[in-house]
Amino acid sequence: MNPTRCLPLAVALSIGLFLSLLAPSAFAYPWMIRHGYTGCQPCHTDPSGGAGALTEYGRAQGVLLMTMRYGDKSEEAPKTAGFLWGELQPPGELRILGDFREALLSTQAANAPLVQQFITMQADLTADIKIGRFRAAGNLAYAPTGALAASLTSNPSDNLISREHWLGLELDDEGSWLVRAGRLTVPFGLRVVEHNMWVRMLTRTDINDTQQYGLAVSVSKDSFRGEIMGIAGDFQVHPDDFRERGYAGYFEYAPTTTLALGVSSMFTRATRDIVYGVTDYRASNGVFARYAPVPELALLAEADSVYQSLTWNGHRGGYAAMLQADYEAAQGFHVMLTAEGMNSGQSGEPASGEAWFSAMWFFLPHLDLRIDTIFTSAGVPATATIPASYANATTWLAQIHGYL
Repeated sequence: MNPTRCLPLAVALSIGLFLSLLAPSAFAYPWMIRHGYTGCQPCHTDPSGGAGALTEYGRAQGVLLMTMRYGDKSEEAPKTAGFLWGELQPPGELRILGDFREALLSTQAANAPLVQQFITMQADLTADIKIGRFRAAGNLAYAPTGALAASLTSNPSDNLISREHWLGLELDDEGSWLVRAGRLTVPFGLRVVEHNMWVRMLTRTDINDTQQYGLAVSVSKDSFRGEIMGIAGDFQVHPDDFRERGYAGYFEYAPTTTLALGVSSMFTRATRDIVYGVTDYRASNGVFARYAPVPELALLAEADSVYQSLTWNGHRGGYAAMLQADYEAAQGFHVMLTAEGMNSGQSGEPASGEAWFSAMWFFLPHLDLRIDTIFTSAGVPATATIPASYANATTWLAQIHGYL
């Protein structure tokens, strides 16, 4: 095959590989702002949402506001909202969540055969305990592929992983202020379930395996929330030279119950970059927003700049941006359109674009189905002998997700 065709083909196929190797966590739904939820703390044990277990209140809202009701007008959550559909009631101090997600992935790259595979995207067990103001949380999961940065074992595949584990202390009676230490999801931007979006991948802030160890302080009070974290590195990555150290944080202000505006910032330094083997400085800064002009429609947007300095290997600046419209045609049934743009900053790299067409159905308590069609046009940098080009691919992803 002609080399000018091999390179775009390889890039396009890697798009499907990213989707297959990385698995999302549940409940990262910033579109809950359509119901007036500007904060995450009432429903999530993680103060920034999208990670950890659900609170009892969060479980109730998962049925009352998210699941298709089939004519049921009750304002009280049914027994099935509880753990194991209400068959087991843990002590009030203990919150437990089991998460399972299976998928069928199909990828069609330009001038290449269709590739299909079944994937276990998620098999997680998460627990959070609260005694007085003391908090402790941990996660244990099985990953057949990928998530190596969170791995507890060192196999090429079929690993046990832990995405998060931490100790915390609430600083006030309401729990609005929380100090945590341990392995935490990096506070930056929108906590979206589509963790493989470019705003999450380019900034290395997804909820799959890019968590870091460190100390974080969070606040969720009235119309504002935020979190700042001192990053000590990922101790599940070896050797120490590869670990990134620095800070990350965000601040979000909600002038109304249906509009929230935020800013994010992060800076890290690694003694040795895992690819280039030299000192690596990375900086990311961005803005994000959530808005529900009407209850049926929620808009999410984020734009981030990324700057990387590699000692003796130059500097580069890039960006990633996304806009998503989520329309809830009927309670429990969502249609979503998402547009993305990205440039990693490599010399001669054209901008990449991506469009998502998605549907999600919360058809029963604790169960949902999702189908995505993703059109990708990935910019391939020019080389000394090959001009810049685009690698095009179409991805279809069907998922069934359940939680205990």
